[in-house]
Amino acid sequence: MKKRTGKRFAVAAIVAAAVSMAWGCGNKEADTESETETSVAESETAEDGSETAAEEEEIVRPESLGEIKLGEYKGIEVETEEPYIVTDEEVDSYIKTYILPQNKQSVDDEIMEGDTANIDYVGTIDGVEFDGGSDEGFDLEIGSGRFIDGFEEGLIGYKKGDKVDVNVTFPESYGNADLAGKPAVFAVTINDVKRTPELTDALVPQLDPECRTVEEYRSKLKEQFQDNADYSARQSLSYAAIEKIVENSEITPSDEAVEWKVKDLIKNYFEPVIMQTYGLSLDDILEMQGKTRADYEAELESVAEDTVKQIMVAQEVARVQNMVVTDADLEKYAEDNHVSLDELIDAFGRETAEETVLEQKAIDFVVDNAVVKYVSADELSDTSEGEVSDDNLAESEAEADGISEESSQAETEE
Repeated sequence: MKKRTGKRFAVAAIVAAAVSMAWGCGNKEADTESETETSVAESETAEDGSETAAEEEEIVRPESLGEIKLGEYKGIEVETEEPYIVTDEEVDSYIKTYILPQNKQSVDDEIMEGDTANIDYVGTIDGVEFDGGSDEGFDLEIGSGRFIDGFEEGLIGYKKGDKVDVNVTFPESYGNADLAGKPAVFAVTINDVKRTPELTDALVPQLDPECRTVEEYRSKLKEQFQDNADYSARQSLSYAAIEKIVENSEITPSDEAVEWKVKDLIKNYFEPVIMQTYGLSLDDILEMQGKTRADYEAELESVAEDTVKQIMVAQEVARVQNMVVTDADLEKYAEDNHVSLDELIDAFGRETAEETVLEQKAIDFVVDNAVVKYVSADELSDTSEGEVSDDNLAESEAEADGISEESSQAETEE
């Protein structure tokens, strides 16, 4: 069986920036088709001809999110961790662990452990082929343990173009009773052999066309990692600052606003995260957990309420400070999120984009005027329950990662 491994999902730049900060952009438009957001569940027709479909649901941001009496917001004291400094050792470790193994190069050498062999193979027992024992163009990492004992080891020492018979015995505990405990022979053709390369100036342009030397490549990666670390630190500081103002203020979100944000988070964050991470729909995950969508929405209410409070704080700070959004502000926001201004407007509409940028300006104002106290991670209080994270997916991770596809009978059953 092949196990489907989860892939870490990156939300589209603007949505990620909005949602992960927990005061994400609304989706309110008056003059375009994006006036409302529609969550559409695919209609499916069962074998008996009956149709199953979820009704389309419009997600409309309320004109008013509730009532707020803004508390102290300028010069507030905020605790956060010391800035993180990326080291050369971390960059080298990342290159060695992640970059180079994903860029293996073809070699004419004999196969050794760690290499990836592209193979065709046909398995037989007593000279007769058996179901699931053959494949073509299969990439097998030697030493991965994906195939039964003896198979991978039997390829070590051979080269591209070689043909070899690998003798193995299926374990007594093998999942297929027809094969368990039986000796088998796999006729293997080695099509190609790839090996993890050394990082050299010659390899660098294949990894990044903008770089010519190892030193340039390392420096660029280090700068990117540091930018990410700085961005994360700024996000944490922003969140802590807004939470502090929420505590200082009197805020009563409306029921309509909380309901809107619950559905907005599900549509624009959790549904795409689940699909990209696990290849499953939210309903699939909920079914695994024995929950309904209504159950899930109820669980998100506290998160949604806190999120609405944060949005209301940002809006009120912007109002009190008489902030406005200029074209230059919009262009900078688009650039920061790696899209053009036209793409930004097309994706969200001008009104929503201006609303989002205005809220961000308010947040930046609060952070820039805050008194920052750096403390260790142990000294920081526990993360607020209102922060939007992937925690809601934790319960289903085991089930989702356990979903697998049928593959060769020669692979190890685990």
